[in-house]
Amino acid sequence: MSIPPATWKKQAQDNSRNNASAADNSELEISLEQDQRWLASLVHGDDKYLDQFVLEQRGKPVGWATFFVHPSALRVTLNGWTLYSHRIRRYTLFAPPLLDNRAEPDQLQNLQNLFMLVHSQLGKNEAIFLQSVTDGSALAQLLTENSPLREQFHIFEYGKRYTHRFIDFTGDYDQYLKQLGSSTRNDLKRTRKRFLAAVNSHQTVCYRSADQINDFLDAAMAISPRTYQYTRLGGGLRNRQQLARQYGITARHGWFRSYVLFADQQPIAFQVGHLYNGCYHAQEIGYDPVWAKLQVGIFLHTEILPDLIDSDEKVKRFDFGNDDSLHKKRLSTTAIIQSYVYLVPRNGRNNLTVKIMRTFDQISETIGRLLEKYNLRKYADKLLCSKN
Repeated sequence: MSIPPATWKKQAQDNSRNNASAADNSELEISLEQDQRWLASLVHGDDKYLDQFVLEQRGKPVGWATFFVHPSALRVTLNGWTLYSHRIRRYTLFAPPLLDNRAEPDQLQNLQNLFMLVHSQLGKNEAIFLQSVTDGSALAQLLTENSPLREQFHIFEYGKRYTHRFIDFTGDYDQYLKQLGSSTRNDLKRTRKRFLAAVNSHQTVCYRSADQINDFLDAAMAISPRTYQYTRLGGGLRNRQQLARQYGITARHGWFRSYVLFADQQPIAFQVGHLYNGCYHAQEIGYDPVWAKLQVGIFLHTEILPDLIDSDEKVKRFDFGNDDSLHKKRLSTTAIIQSYVYLVPRNGRNNLTVKIMRTFDQISETIGRLLEKYNLRKYADKLLCSKN
């Protein structure tokens, strides 16, 4: 007996019934970024909302895709300098669509049909942004050079591919340390020894409940304005009212799990994170640069891991997040390669913008190679920071 075709349908914005059934389905491996309740916590203001699509087969939901819709821009940049911004409304998909095993087996066709449906509703200044396209995945296979979607979209990677790193826990904290290189283990020991020798007292506080959110924000937001992420990258903790609302929602769902390191009763480092289905998602992190030489971010990491491993919540994985660094490389045990991908509808203005973006990307790559060749990268980075 043949399987009837599955069909994507757009859900009304106030209809969360189908998503709830996905979250409650024990056979599905749902990530934090696929849970509509998590995505709803990101919505604030009138210019942001969720657009949900459900794949139905025989009248039952067998697939889900929820886009976070928000203002953004297509930027023409040259080695970090923004030369031109084309304002758009972006349909961001933080994780691949969630497909039930009951869905028809042709994943590529299901994904293609989803993006064609979304394309049919996009305005001239709207585009799709995929945040986590994993090499070798069905989504990556769909977006190759011969993809049928290229008739409707410009499809291109935004920035370079990145390494998404994790720790997979196989035992206690000592077992984790054994998975690391000997030099890394020794560095962690030295970091802890140096920090403990430099302070009279220290405390690492874990914040989990909704009634602890204000205390966490008091401490973390005292640190954040001094961090590199805040002063140089435009990141950090900024809108207290928005953060209090977001973290309050996630705390009530039991996911919020964030930490602050205190030295001599003063907050010096923080980690925002969420624990979901056995995976700890490390998100916003920051430390007071006055303490940089003591590597307080690494020290906080060595405080968080034993707390997670020793908890009763069966933590199986630590997710370092989408960006990469040498520290994450040394501290992780596994990794995947991912990329950010834009699907920009083809029209006159978009065609020109994308062509210019690609041209300047090629110029930037050439300049970057020259900077590396003549060891000028650090000087260019300093100049860029001074302009921001």
